[in-house]
Amino acid sequence: MTGAPAEARCIYIMLSRTNTGIGRIIRLFLRGSRYNHVSAALDGRLFLLYSFSRARKDSPFSGGFVQEYPSRYLAMGQNVEVKVFRVPLCAQEYSTVLNKLSYCRAHREEMLYNLLDAILLPFHKRYPLADAYTCLAFSAYLLGMEDVSSIGALEERLAPHLIYEGDLRSVIPYDKAVAAEAEERAYFERRGRIAAVRDFFALCGGLWARRAGF
Repeated sequence: MTGAPAEARCIYIMLSRTNTGIGRIIRLFLRGSRYNHVSAALDGRLFLLYSFSRARKDSPFSGGFVQEYPSRYLAMGQNVEVKVFRVPLCAQEYSTVLNKLSYCRAHREEMLYNLLDAILLPFHKRYPLADAYTCLAFSAYLLGMEDVSSIGALEERLAPHLIYEGDLRSVIPYDKAVAAEAEERAYFERRGRIAAVRDFFALCGGLWARRAGF
């Protein structure tokens, strides 16, 4: 993979202003940016993105390492504002990103959304835990920018690499968005509030065990 041509060695970072209750709460407390979610992609078509987020639409705390598709943002006629950066990488940096993604895929079941880190973000503090990230911390980890403490700071750091700002629907072909819905069928399945509460306590238990070193 490190033999990829130089023009292909890059990572795309997408900031999004999501249409969710959690997204609005995040923007309320994190005023340094218009955006509340961060995803990464290896392809400029943005058909497949990687992040740490909810695994199910109706369960905000079902979080962990996820693969996102356009339908997650564009389902039922929705649209989102996005800001996309194309960050060039040298061969070694590109290889490192691929290795990090491979590790996350291989250990997907052990990966947790770092709720503790998310709670501290408004205070510009961090709470790192092994194999646990927020969407911001994960993209910063891929970029080797672990010192970034807010979405606004990441946005400023990546400003020279901006390639697009506007509606996501304008750059995702309709057929691609529809085709992706099958890939994210589990994301849209509704399991109810009891399942969501179970997800919350499972996440908290996992974080507590990770914090204790278990």
